[in-house]
Amino acid sequence: MKLRPLVPADYASVLALNTTAAGLVDPLGLDRLDWLRLIAAHAVVVEDDGRPIGFVLTFTPGSAYDGLEYGWFAATYGDRFLFVDRIVVDADRRREGVASTVYRAIERSAHPFARVVTRVRSDDPAGLTFHTARGYVEVGKQRRADGATMSLLSKDL
Repeated sequence: MKLRPLVPADYASVLALNTTAAGLVDPLGLDRLDWLRLIAAHAVVVEDDGRPIGFVLTFTPGSAYDGLEYGWFAATYGDRFLFVDRIVVDADRRREGVASTVYRAIERSAHPFARVVTRVRSDDPAGLTFHTARGYVEVGKQRRADGATMSLLSKDL
């Protein structure tokens, strides 16, 4: 398994992976993915045997990223956070340590920002358990226009 930069040739695989996580991550279309890749701090594909099995997008303070929760973190932490917008792992490869490997890499790169932040749907017990086990704590909640409640999570580094 290796982490490598996400490139346009990966778009079809990344969009398919994102679709498998519908309801847990925001929808993603081709234009939005292309824009996010260009402004992301990390736009990374997780590859195994030459096949994408996951991806992650992160954003730093001051980015053009327009997410609601990102705005809350920016207002709360200023320039002292790295935001994990989404991490998606192929359903057949979950519970194999893929996400943990990605988070270790993210957390190592985030030390200059003092913390890693993300959001998880409050009704996603697996996502909440994963993050809690990694040392993330809930620092707030936010209700979206679609009615979903998001748990805002932070891990000080």
